[in-house]
Amino acid sequence: MLTAGLPLKILTDNLLYKGPLDSRVVRIEEKKLVISSPTKDGSLTLLPVGTILKIYPSGSSTDYAFQAEIIERSFQPERTLTITLPHAISRGGRSEAAGSRTKVIAISSGKGGVGKTTVSINLSLALQLLGIRVCLIDVDLGTANVEFLLNLSAPYHIGHLISGDKGLPEVLIETTANLLILPGASGLENIANLNDWQFTRLVNSFNQLDRLCDLVILDTGAGISANVTNFLMAADEVLLVTTPDPHAVLDAYALIKAVTRFKEKLIIKLLINRVESVADETRVKLNLLNTCETHLKQPLQYLGTLPESKLIGSSVREMSPFILSSPQSNEALALNSIARRLSGTRIDEESSTEKEEKGLKRFLGELQKLFAASV
Repeated sequence: MLTAGLPLKILTDNLLYKGPLDSRVVRIEEKKLVISSPTKDGSLTLLPVGTILKIYPSGSSTDYAFQAEIIERSFQPERTLTITLPHAISRGGRSEAAGSRTKVIAISSGKGGVGKTTVSINLSLALQLLGIRVCLIDVDLGTANVEFLLNLSAPYHIGHLISGDKGLPEVLIETTANLLILPGASGLENIANLNDWQFTRLVNSFNQLDRLCDLVILDTGAGISANVTNFLMAADEVLLVTTPDPHAVLDAYALIKAVTRFKEKLIIKLLINRVESVADETRVKLNLLNTCETHLKQPLQYLGTLPESKLIGSSVREMSPFILSSPQSNEALALNSIARRLSGTRIDEESSTEKEEKGLKRFLGELQKLFAASV
């Protein structure tokens, strides 16, 4: 826990400043941390604004370190540095104007059994093949279906990042087509109870992820529990998967109603799976879009359909994504069209006037607040 007077050790990313350097916490402000200007063997070390720091409490190992960036220097009434708080992801010298923020899309459904995880895997691969760097995270907290359907055996998961036992490169799995998988079925359900150092490790890991990919896709659970809706409300966009089955459509509407009750202006997109006829597509599309617009004042963006298919069913049983095994099939062509629609708007082009923060930094902060509120 950061407290005024806490002695600190500092390492920098600049080879000119040999560490560790000595400092202490002066005070904690709302969005900033003020520390004393660091010293080395009693001599003052003047670090420039923009320097990236690795900070940990004196007497602790570097496993408890957090990353921060110097954003201001002061000389009165004492020499101090103002740095980003542990929960803030530093820019790491990158310009936010360059559009480097990673977008987060949560894929969910009102009920299980509609093919949500199959869509998540194949859609992630389709986007990757379009040249978009994707990381797929399994946040269905009760299962590990992504690993199972890709025939993977992951030795580590996101809990190992939080505990500090493993770093991001050890936990990430790179699959066919260079798709990144972050096993996450364990650990995120306790995000509201993480202490400062645990949350810092998670933030620092996601900061690295921000430099590795353009898009994070979350394969969430189904239903309206907090373990599902919190991820949807924290994400930049929601992709809702349903089938023409009346129960699936009703549950999809219930999920939309649940999340929009607590958060307005969500970007929700709709994909209808296992469609057998144009009549099925038209019925579900019009019913959901019109009902959500009329009764919830929540517009849905329609992405398209995937057909009822023996090919997709057999690809699931064989643990082989159909987008790769049958790239010229009607099913793959339909999914590629959906992927192109989903990727058609770049995150930095969505609104040139909006200043609302997006991406991993905002997502993690929102997620922690939502889980804390639902405890």
